[in-house]
Amino acid sequence: MINLPRISSKGTLAEKTYDTLKNAIIGLDLKPGEIINEEELADQLGVSRTPIRTALNNLLHEELIEIVPGKGTRIADLSKKQINDLLVVREVLEILSVQLATEMRTNDDIEKIEYIISQQENAFKGTFKSHQTFLDNDYEFHMKIAEISKNKYIEKQLSQMINNCRRYLNATTMDESYMIVLNEHKAILMQIKNQDKVNSQICIKNHIDSIKLRMIECINN
Repeated sequence: MINLPRISSKGTLAEKTYDTLKNAIIGLDLKPGEIINEEELADQLGVSRTPIRTALNNLLHEELIEIVPGKGTRIADLSKKQINDLLVVREVLEILSVQLATEMRTNDDIEKIEYIISQQENAFKGTFKSHQTFLDNDYEFHMKIAEISKNKYIEKQLSQMINNCRRYLNATTMDESYMIVLNEHKAILMQIKNQDKVNSQICIKNHIDSIKLRMIECINN
């Protein structure tokens, strides 16, 4: 078991415990296949077993952990099947998300997306290069489009799927992919800005296909 930070007093214990464990799973500090010991987690985080169980129930719902008969609870494995399952549904949601955003976007929305892209570019071109910051901005890019769609169900489902995808992206080196991702984001933004529904959907589909190839490559390696 890794050394996890103790939970601070801000926010509810269940929320803080959930956030800490989720970040550790997504960041691969808690490894795929690693068995979870509730008592050890409670001791490291400085909380009781109750917020641990609440957090684990939420993580189970999000398929970041899994129950294995005869073995207990463990961090969910990374697999090609999960990639295919995730990306099939994510593509449908992202296409709908970008379609609605293209129809409903405002000039203020465009400026906010442009800012996110600029921050993402700084994350790999600036003095303080950061893989995690790049992925944080990647998440913000997709979630901003979902927010513009004004559909809370799309937002909720995409957030869960992107977090699951992020485990795969953290499992591989992305240096050679940074500019590809950035250019794909710029292409998507351009179509949203032009309110071109057809080409915005083509661009987002191509982007998701590109993500899928990178995720499968990390499993092959």
